[in-house]
Amino acid sequence: MNRYMSEILIKFFAGSLILLASTQFLVNYAKKISLALKISPLIIGFTIVAIGTSLPELSFSLTALFKQDVGLAMGNIVGSNVVNILFVFAVGILIGKLRVGTSKTQRNSMFLLLATALFVALQLTQVPAKISGLILISSAILITLIEYFMGVLGRKNEDKKMFAKKQKIEINSSLLVMPLFLIVGVIIGSLMAVSAIEEFSLITNISTTVIGLSLTAIVTSLPELLTTIFSQEEHQAKLTMGNILGSNIYNLLLIGGLINLFSGKNGMTIKDWVVMLFVTGLFLFILHKYSGKNIPKKYGVILLIFFIVYLVNLG
Repeated sequence: MNRYMSEILIKFFAGSLILLASTQFLVNYAKKISLALKISPLIIGFTIVAIGTSLPELSFSLTALFKQDVGLAMGNIVGSNVVNILFVFAVGILIGKLRVGTSKTQRNSMFLLLATALFVALQLTQVPAKISGLILISSAILITLIEYFMGVLGRKNEDKKMFAKKQKIEINSSLLVMPLFLIVGVIIGSLMAVSAIEEFSLITNISTTVIGLSLTAIVTSLPELLTTIFSQEEHQAKLTMGNILGSNIYNLLLIGGLINLFSGKNGMTIKDWVVMLFVTGLFLFILHKYSGKNIPKKYGVILLIFFIVYLVNLG
């Protein structure tokens, strides 16, 4: 048993190391793409980085679906959204100076509000699962297109001065191809870590839904956490904010849509929905209250306390 546990730990840490390296380089390339395309780091974080860092959730959820464990798949994305706010966002507040934007951040926060409301409403109503899945996926595509066109518009308006001061970067094959390899690294690292977590769950006999809401949610949120840490080091608050907002939206609309489309709806408890709605509401409250300002460190501490309470009450 001890040898088996050692193998699990080695697999977990090796996967986490691959995640660490892949995510760090992915953030650097995202910043270069932002400059090359002259699109705000917030929008790059909201789309390219958010989709990239949501790939572990996608990979894990699809794997769980193939194993016909819808509870594990749905628990993972609901748990990931909670972890992204109570833990990842809290870390971002505590280790850096997170300044909340007044326009794009507020617009994207409304997208998250609408995405969360739509997702929960479709899960709790009698709308057929396949139709609700198509609605969610279509909404993800629509938001991505809106963000892109708003980014193109922004380069001629509010972002014009920012890009005028930055060094120009030419788009080349390396700039476009390398992120794809790094995303593969994110997937491989996350699958190794998640596989280790699954083996651990077999030993401990913990419910897969609880595992999805806690351990796998934390593991698959590592890219968001690492992106937050690295972007804070480079003072890229917009990238941090965009990544958290975008990741949560894509978790619900894209991954949640795929779960509904291929495996039907899952009967998560009312408690799970209430927790996610409360945490999302708290997140949006903070973004609205501190629009144009730095978020006080005390909110990082408050969120971490809520995170501990969340984990303790999961059984």
